[in-house]
Amino acid sequence: MADRTPIEIAEELLQLVKSIYGTSDSTSIADQEAYDAKKRVQYLSQLITRRVAGPLEYTILLAESCHESAALRFVAEYGVADVIGDGIKTLSDISKEVKVNARYLSRYTVSSMKLPIKHQRIGAAMNCMHMHGYFEEVQGSGNSRAFRNNAMSDVLRETHPQSLRAAIGFICDDAFKAAAYLAEAAREGEQPAVKGAPTALNLAFGFEGPAFKHWANADHAWRGKRMGQAMKQLHQMANANVVTDFDWRALQSPLVDLGGGIGTLEMALTEAYPESTLNFIIVDIAETVRNALSIWKTQPSEARNRVCYVAGDFLASTLEGTRIPYGQPTYLIRHVLHDWADDEVVAILKNVRAAMLSTPLEDAIAADGRSLPVSHSPAKTPRLLLCEMLLQERSGRFAYTTSIQVLALNNGIIRTKSEMVALLERAGFRVVKSHAMRAADSILEAVPEDV
Repeated sequence: MADRTPIEIAEELLQLVKSIYGTSDSTSIADQEAYDAKKRVQYLSQLITRRVAGPLEYTILLAESCHESAALRFVAEYGVADVIGDGIKTLSDISKEVKVNARYLSRYTVSSMKLPIKHQRIGAAMNCMHMHGYFEEVQGSGNSRAFRNNAMSDVLRETHPQSLRAAIGFICDDAFKAAAYLAEAAREGEQPAVKGAPTALNLAFGFEGPAFKHWANADHAWRGKRMGQAMKQLHQMANANVVTDFDWRALQSPLVDLGGGIGTLEMALTEAYPESTLNFIIVDIAETVRNALSIWKTQPSEARNRVCYVAGDFLASTLEGTRIPYGQPTYLIRHVLHDWADDEVVAILKNVRAAMLSTPLEDAIAADGRSLPVSHSPAKTPRLLLCEMLLQERSGRFAYTTSIQVLALNNGIIRTKSEMVALLERAGFRVVKSHAMRAADSILEAVPEDV
């Protein structure tokens, strides 16, 4: 790839775009092939930009992309798109409504020389976002610049069905500030993902211990709430097709979801497949379980009846202490293992394997007092589904930027497929199938070795 000319790259890019959008046989491309082709288009677009800009300009552009992140946070946090709404607003009107100095929204032009000094200052936020295609500039009255929303800026609106405001706040605030301290965290003398090593997030915000405990504090709980909303929005953006591109209905019930959080996946599955007989047991820490139970009260009764919660700890020193339900046919670990070091991942997987091969407890009780569902026809070979973002050839830019994010937030690791398979094998599992989806995630299906 290194010796290819910009013209050769552009020609491949053109053919790919035509295959997806512009040829008579485009409908013959399967969904998964189209998804992978779009990721290839993104990669080639980045590659040709690098070749055209050259190492000097491209490197500086990459360094200064932090300012673009700051501009995005600015317009999202102040609700600029919401202020504009379905109409047209001048920069002066926007600045008054969001209560910020207009210089942060305006730019210096010859025509602005007659305006008050605060309008003559270069403001990066709107200019930077407009350069990236957000908002549409229209003719204002006199010297006033005016804007209206477009398809790009609509996703910054709080009320938009695919709003990304919480995700932007989380990424451009918590994760952004944490990433700025990665170099300092590395100087602490600990290797990444070693238990107890300070995270870049610890250094950025001046606290000790895990982020979820910090965010549970009343003074910072709004950050935890925003993070939860952000995760939902990010999964919708990157992994919405996980619900449709894997045959969940074919799984033997119940499915034990380890570290399942508030049950975002289960909400999506119960909504998508209301007729399914698949039930769920979600295992998470006590604080999360309490939060989840309150959230599930707002869900339809048919969905609530299919979901049970258990307060547990999959890294407890004894199998009994983990509270992982025994002897069930299907287990799921989703978006969990990237937060743990290799040895801890193996310990988690070994606990899961031991629980899988243990005799079910008939009198096990869920956190809300209900009896846990028990499979009365246990699978001869119980299965573990590992749903994680993996770094692989088909990965897009999002996977690589997220790998920096999880490192900064929790000393986490986004692993390659081969690295994850190796950890499963160390824990006594054998991978039987790998499922690609139109998503950032992949699913590795594994069974206990020698069973």
